[in-house]
Amino acid sequence: MAFLEVATFKKPLFKIAIGLCAFPLAFASGCAMTSVTKESDLVEAYASNLNLAQKQQIESKISSWFGGVKITLANDVFSESSQVSIERKAHMDERRLPVEGRHNNPAFTFTLLTDGKNCVLRNNQTGETETLSGITCRLK
Repeated sequence: MAFLEVATFKKPLFKIAIGLCAFPLAFASGCAMTSVTKESDLVEAYASNLNLAQKQQIESKISSWFGGVKITLANDVFSESSQVSIERKAHMDERRLPVEGRHNNPAFTFTLLTDGKNCVLRNNQTGETETLSGITCRLK
């Protein structure tokens, strides 16, 4: 009889524990689904009057896509073009010439997009996008 009392006691606790875990996960996944911008709603854009903090936000995001390598962008990045290309530095010999006269480092491109409300930065190699906060975009 003691075995039955223990088994019935644990069953409601198990259901409560499942319920406590399920509700936050359901709400969190619902919030994440609504905040995603559809790729089809995005069009190429230019940045309007980037300040230093906004430029650093873009540099930081691109840097994280490069695995933390420091990235420096021009002060007028995305002001006249919706794309920026970044090449890794070529291997140089002691005379500062490219080894074998060339390099095989690929160029990485990033595009500034907007859905009319938000500015979004896209990594063109991976297709990954990141919404940029506090940056105003104008249509191309």
